[in-house]
This record gives sequence, C-alpha cells and structure tokens, in this order.
Amino acid sequence: MLRTKCTTIGLAGALAALTLFCSPLRAQEGDWTSWLKAGTEYRLNPAWRLAGGLEWRTKDDLSRTDRWGLDVGAACTVLPFLRLGGAYELHCMNRGADGWKLRHRYYLDGLLSARWRQWKVSLRERLQHTFDRTDDEFCLRSRLKLAYAIPSCPWEPYVSVEMFNGLEGGERFGVKRMRYRGGFGFPIAGKWHGDLFYCRQWDTAASRNIVGLNCTYRF
Repeated sequence: MLRTKCTTIGLAGALAALTLFCSPLRAQEGDWTSWLKAGTEYRLNPAWRLAGGLEWRTKDDLSRTDRWGLDVGAACTVLPFLRLGGAYELHCMNRGADGWKLRHRYYLDGLLSARWRQWKVSLRERLQHTFDRTDDEFCLRSRLKLAYAIPSCPWEPYVSVEMFNGLEGGERFGVKRMRYRGGFGFPIAGKWHGDLFYCRQWDTAASRNIVGLNCTYRF
C-alpha cells in the first residue's frame, strides 16, 4: 500500500514538475523535441556492466524524426566512488532534402560519485568524438548531477547541468553547448526502470526544449 501510494504521488509530482518546467519556456525561442530510448543493462559481475539501446529523436516541434540511434557500451567500477566506461553509437540522421545519413560516435568517460544521507552527487567527464563523411566534432562533456533518494519511495528526483567544450583546432576549449535537465527515476514493472525528464539545451546554432523518457531493462 505504501509503495503504491508513493508511486502515485511520485507520478503526480513528476507530471507537475515537467509542467512547471515547460510552461514558462513555451514563449521562448527553441525547437520542441522528444528523446525516447529503450535499453538494457547486464551486470556481468560486481565490477563490470554491459549496456545497449535503441533511441528515437524528433524535431521541428515533434513533427518529424530527427534521428534513430543504436549504442553498445561497457563500464567498470574500479573504486567505490569511481566508474570508467566507454561506448560506440551509430546514428541514422534525417538531413531533410539530403536524405538519411549515417553518423558515428565513440566516447570514453569517468564518473566520480558520492552520497551524504539521501543526497547523491556525481561528476562525469566524457571525451567524445562524432563524425561522418563531411563533419567531425571532438569535445569534452562535463556533467554535474544532484539526486535525492526519497525515503521509503522508489522515485528519485534529480537535476543536472552539462557543458560541452570544443577540442577542435581553433575552438580553444570554448563552450559549444549547455544542457539543463531535471527529471525523475522510477521503477516501471519487474526489472524495467524509467527516467522521465525535461532538458533545456543551448548551443551556438539554436536552442531546444527536450522532453524525454528512457526505459531500461536491468538483469
């Protein structure tokens, strides 16, 4: 009964939070998009974890597909507070009149984490390379995340801020993109877990309002 009540309260809180996040931004400039992802995580042993997923993104105010993506990766917990990992992603991009194009991405990252009572804080540094036949992007992504584990409740609200620094020649480590994100982690059913979020993205080309849902099967 307590778990059901907590889940109901969490869902209502998540919807209310997303409404509060999104409403003031409707009058701001920026495309509305959605990110939907289904993935799996397999714990090989206490240290190693394997993961994979399929993602669908929209653009132009949710009116058409932006890209499909596949990813595979692995991570290793080397210390209680340190996790190292890497992954490869394949993107099928909608380029409009130019048709669909393939894009590749790989990255290596490190995650430092700590906990104080119900509060969780983490810092992730990710070295990322994205390329296709015509474009190439090399950047460092730095993300700071704060989460709160609600006592006797499976819902976990969080906020994060992420900065993309360009590493190409001439970029001089300048900020290329910023992401401000808030959401909730929650159990769906059985071994399925969800992450419902809103993200405001700024970059040098345009801004985006992103509503997303990630569903992960853990075994």
